[in-house]
Amino acid sequence: MKTIGLAFLALLIAGCSGGGETRNSGNPPETTAEERAHPGGGTPPTLPPMGLHPMGNSPLTTTRLSPPRDPVLMPGDQLDISVYSEPDLKLTVRLPEAGTFTYPLIGLVEAVGMTPNALETAIRERLAKEFLHNPQVTVTVTSFAPRKVFILGGVQKPDGYVLPPSERITLLQLISVAGGITDKAYKEFVQIVRRGPKGEREVVQLSLVDVERSIAEGKGEADIELQPEDLVMIPSAARVVYVLGAVKSPGWFEIPADTRMTASMAISRAGSYTKFASTSSIQVLRQTPGGAPKKLSVNLDDIVSGKLDADVVLEPGDVVWVPERGIF
Repeated sequence: MKTIGLAFLALLIAGCSGGGETRNSGNPPETTAEERAHPGGGTPPTLPPMGLHPMGNSPLTTTRLSPPRDPVLMPGDQLDISVYSEPDLKLTVRLPEAGTFTYPLIGLVEAVGMTPNALETAIRERLAKEFLHNPQVTVTVTSFAPRKVFILGGVQKPDGYVLPPSERITLLQLISVAGGITDKAYKEFVQIVRRGPKGEREVVQLSLVDVERSIAEGKGEADIELQPEDLVMIPSAARVVYVLGAVKSPGWFEIPADTRMTASMAISRAGSYTKFASTSSIQVLRQTPGGAPKKLSVNLDDIVSGKLDADVVLEPGDVVWVPERGIF
């Protein structure tokens, strides 16, 4: 069974709430619905530059990615901030989910979505405006949160993949790393669920057929560059459901024909939930025939107490997300 990354985070859940922008919408066939960078302790290991690596245990051949870039800060990154000859302004902070932190003298600072150099400039300008003459600010990332991209559905190796902070990857490159498209995939109805810089979600809909045709015509920009925490969903006729998050064996399971599987049954198949799971806040992400994602809430505590009608009967392609209790 292929292991899929634990950290789906709010991207998957909030991405299906219906408030995001949709582009190139279409209806699928009717079916049963850094120079300073080094990884911190406790995170999945990253490969050397130009390498992409799955969150599961099975090794994959690496793919050559696009040129490196300055990493963009994300929640979970740990920073050391200092100002030359100002020891009282030294600060170590791990960026919270909200993306902001409080810095001495200047107060609230927005960091998520900025590069370390841009953050240095922003802090320097605010200090120089009212407090210090020509402050020399240094921002060092002492540990990066894992940068992950996810791909589910009609590929040979659906999984979450760890991307080194300075690396780039495109949609077609990720599909290649994931073993390529299966013969049951609907290439015309691909979705990318993405979190914007302010936490908003958008769903990008596209056709791989159109992308491949444009690439053949020399239009390389048609191959969309993915961003950390992007979720690529490729509809498939295969009868498969996914269980991710705070379960003991996250992964995907086939639903035999004429077999009924509920959310609680799928969680059981995944080895049950971990001690860190928020069992009252489980979500099922479903792609509707019209292409729009749908979110269904499941309270496992109610089901265990005997309210069996609170369970959700799963459909092929459903993603069951078991979140962890809040950290920040």
